[in-house]
Amino acid sequence: MSSEQIIQQAANWLTRLHDEDVSDADRHAFHTWCQADPRHAVAIERMRSLWGSFDTVPAKPARRALNRAFAPRRSRGAQVAGVLGVVLCAWLGVQQAPIWMADQRTGVGERRQIALEDGSQLQLNSNSAVDVKFDGHQRLIELLQGELWVEVAKDAQRPFVVRTDQGTATALGTRYLVKRAADGTTVVTVIESTVAVKGDTGEGVKVTAGQRSVLDHGQPQPPRAIGSSDADAWTRGLLKVNDQPLSEVLQTLASYRHGLVRFDPQALQNLRVSGVFKLDDTAAALATLADNLPIQVEYFTDLLVVVKPR
Repeated sequence: MSSEQIIQQAANWLTRLHDEDVSDADRHAFHTWCQADPRHAVAIERMRSLWGSFDTVPAKPARRALNRAFAPRRSRGAQVAGVLGVVLCAWLGVQQAPIWMADQRTGVGERRQIALEDGSQLQLNSNSAVDVKFDGHQRLIELLQGELWVEVAKDAQRPFVVRTDQGTATALGTRYLVKRAADGTTVVTVIESTVAVKGDTGEGVKVTAGQRSVLDHGQPQPPRAIGSSDADAWTRGLLKVNDQPLSEVLQTLASYRHGLVRFDPQALQNLRVSGVFKLDDTAAALATLADNLPIQVEYFTDLLVVVKPR
């Protein structure tokens, strides 16, 4: 069953449980549904988290769902408001279902290293999400959002594949990065050995260490040298740039901040940056840029930063 179907079922259950004529049989059926698949309880938990209808955090997702389901009946007005809230949550859930139900994910400004069951090492960049699907034939990582770095353990019987909606990147060696860019493309950067990059159109290229290929509209572009060995510096909490457009640096820093970083790329197009910045202190990075470039950084609360020429 797909994530979207589970989210829809969870929304239906929450709507039913807040109806004034909900029965004991309904509650029992809901309990059975929660126990049938761990993803069911997770969907209920995350939908209620978005809805903001719980006060405590029980030890298990299923317990949270059941506690609220068996709560005393509320007034009719509260029930109507609850149903409207569920409808909104259901809509948001369907839009973000793959991210909600991801096996592993990170928040804004968070990085996480994960040891996979085959001995491979995976690291997720800020605001990223993946599904991990290993079986007897292959090791598949679905990159749903953001960027990952992977160091692949050898397994001659099971290829290691990272997949996005643009295509796949199959390891023929060990270390590489895959990123779902904001423009919809997929960027594959190889740090060590070789990766086979194949688009949904069936075309493929081999990318070697120090090269990058971009999957666009299901087609891989010819590999190009990345010009730097620091493409994976973010795994160490650093942003290393060498003569990079300021707008690209600001976009990267923005991905590590809650809220918005607003700027006009055209107004900043002649400004370029070289340096090393700490991703865990974006305010300091922005201050350093303002000290060394003809720009000003204005804070309109912590959630809105505007960068413009001075």
